[in-house]
Amino acid sequence: MAILFNLDDKPGWREWLAERPQVIKDAVRRWPPNRLYLMDSGHRATISCYSETDHGVRVMMDVTGEFNLIDFPRRVFDVDPATLTECALPEPGEPLGVMLTPAEADAKIAKLRAEYLRERGH
Repeated sequence: MAILFNLDDKPGWREWLAERPQVIKDAVRRWPPNRLYLMDSGHRATISCYSETDHGVRVMMDVTGEFNLIDFPRRVFDVDPATLTECALPEPGEPLGVMLTPAEADAKIAKLRAEYLRERGH
């Protein structure tokens, strides 16, 4: 399991956590934000935000080229943290990084969106 940083080294961490509702405190203890997680998609990701919803606690995940070889970095919303698995850092020599520039990523997303809408008759 990869611990990416010491939470106590983050200024204001203890104060921030102390002000959170108990359900968020419990989620932070179970899924700390200083760990690397494997998502169902197969991407390694870090938790960037916790939220309390009608469906329980959800997290926002950052998928970056630091831990994956991806087309473009992204933030994934509304992830059930129970679906996450702590994981190790990438292997030495494993290909990592971002393959598309922001403009190329925008063009790819626009193309995929247009194809999606066309397939549904929009």
